[in-house]
Amino acid sequence: MIFRTRRTTLELSDAAGIMAVINLTPDSFYADSRFAEDNAVVYAVKAMDSGAAIIDLGAQSTAPQSTPITAEEEIRRLLTPLRAIREAVDIPISVDTYFPEVARVALENGADIINDVSGTASAEMASLAAQYDAGWIVMHTGGLRSNEERSRDTDIICEINAFFYEALSTAQQCGLPKENICFDPGIGFGKSREDDLRLISGFSKINSFGCAKLAALSRKRVTGLCGDRLTGTVIANAACIAGGANIIRVHDIEQALATTQMTKLLTEAKNG
Repeated sequence: MIFRTRRTTLELSDAAGIMAVINLTPDSFYADSRFAEDNAVVYAVKAMDSGAAIIDLGAQSTAPQSTPITAEEEIRRLLTPLRAIREAVDIPISVDTYFPEVARVALENGADIINDVSGTASAEMASLAAQYDAGWIVMHTGGLRSNEERSRDTDIICEINAFFYEALSTAQQCGLPKENICFDPGIGFGKSREDDLRLISGFSKINSFGCAKLAALSRKRVTGLCGDRLTGTVIANAACIAGGANIIRVHDIEQALATTQMTKLLTEAKNG
């Protein structure tokens, strides 16, 4: 499996790639992921040196109870750290946003991937990614924020697979090949904890239609069901990797690397 970005093509067949989270916000749900401009660069270099494959920058929190900000404020928070990190690291940088105008500014200033958290898979975002030959991560939300849930008449995995099928069709109509696309089922977004557990345990049933798959569950509410969010994250990430996740988005790089390495060894032993 490959995931192509502006700067490089990530080969993800051997082990899951690590996406390291850097939040440029005062209200992200996990305080240790919040960084000011100066230490964001220091952490980005440390993350790269520790084995991260992607740096993921967020300048607007999508956490429960967070306060939405304008695209202009998001750009103000993002621009200086993005430029500085671009100079300091040689791995792909993703920027998570739901504003096309933020995505465009990010791509013009060194970003390689749009981490689209809008939950809409719009032609505008797909066209932007195609224009810059960037990666496009498409997240399913069901049209809801992280603090919202709704009852479903259909199975959550069937709903997500249908959404990804339409997203891929939109992308290809806009000239973006599937190698540039990664699908994120949006664990914790518009879903109950039961839905989250179904997605983690049934990750292999999520159809990415030949595109990469991302598990972005680090320290989310579902991981606290066991009493400790870090332990829950490690176990849930291992389950997702075993189910075909090509990238895991994490706050704790050391534990994530151990998770990917151990899961790889177990998979090789099982298949050998």
